[in-house]
Amino acid sequence: MAKKHAFHISLVIFAVMESKIKYIRKIPSWKVVIGIAGLGVGLFGLISLNIYGLVPLLFGFMMLKSDGSEIDLEANQYRKLNILMGFCFGKWQALKSPEYVSVFNTTEDITVRALTAETSNSFPIIVLNLFHQNNKKLTVYKTKDIKDAFNVASHIADALLIDLLDATEKNDFKWVDKDILRKKGELVYID
Repeated sequence: MAKKHAFHISLVIFAVMESKIKYIRKIPSWKVVIGIAGLGVGLFGLISLNIYGLVPLLFGFMMLKSDGSEIDLEANQYRKLNILMGFCFGKWQALKSPEYVSVFNTTEDITVRALTAETSNSFPIIVLNLFHQNNKKLTVYKTKDIKDAFNVASHIADALLIDLLDATEKNDFKWVDKDILRKKGELVYID
């Protein structure tokens, strides 16, 4: 009877879930402020019939640009998103036989260029990859918060009925018990 009850609960959980899972990288507050200021200055410049108003206008748009991913569970499709001021753009592609979702640490390089100089900085970031169709990799989410990463990974793994792999430590990959993660918020590994 316990198995029957547990099956019934999981059916209710999945029946209530959305048919599309969308994750969008949050734009930092300082970028929003600078982006809106750039748009304001650019629009003022264009209204004044100054062609140089395009520069801050384009800069403002670039500061307000974000990215993410969307998975359509009913149609078995995914798309990488480019988001500009709330409008999402991206081409749908087939998601064939998802296998597992992995969470791992890496670095993201940001290069800043000026007229005579260039510098590159590396920042730690946690990436979620969805492996499908014989280990094809799809990056579905990036964050700096480990708890957020595992919450999102657990949501994707539950929705697609696939496993969750903790690859946050180099050369030490472990399968996560999704039930304990969901119920208690603790990482417990399966042997």
